[in-house]
Amino acid sequence: MKRHPGLAPLSREHHHGLVMAERLVLGRSTNPRADWPADRAEQSARLIDFFQTNLGPHFDAEEAHVFPVAARDVTDGDRLVRALIDDHEAMREMVSALAAGEAGPAARADLDGRLRAFGERLRRHIRIEERELFERMQAECSPETLREIETRLTEHEAAGGPSCRL
Repeated sequence: MKRHPGLAPLSREHHHGLVMAERLVLGRSTNPRADWPADRAEQSARLIDFFQTNLGPHFDAEEAHVFPVAARDVTDGDRLVRALIDDHEAMREMVSALAAGEAGPAARADLDGRLRAFGERLRRHIRIEERELFERMQAECSPETLREIETRLTEHEAAGGPSCRL
């Protein structure tokens, strides 16, 4: 289904999140020309940077402008939004642990597993947003409501708030 213009920017940004997820799951890039390190510690640093500059602000924007509308206007939206927020929190904690330098022997030994787990969670999360949340919002929210989301996201970014630059 084609995305409403109010949700299309988020969907485009989800593509970049899926690329990151795939790289973390595989431990490599599928694009031979990509500037993606082979070393998992360097991949961890890339993830931390990506999260701080892109994914974290993307989560903030969704939580401020999309999720409240979904919780209010979508059938069973409260349950779905709660699960998505729980995912956001879990991913914030996972990145926080990486950034805090949990680098003891056990953490270093399991870096591959931790990065893979983050990638799998991010991929699953984006697919739920795209296949469930956004589809249901387009079916159940009025066009005016979706345009309001678009306006709020645009104003949010213009005001210097977290924006979606995945």
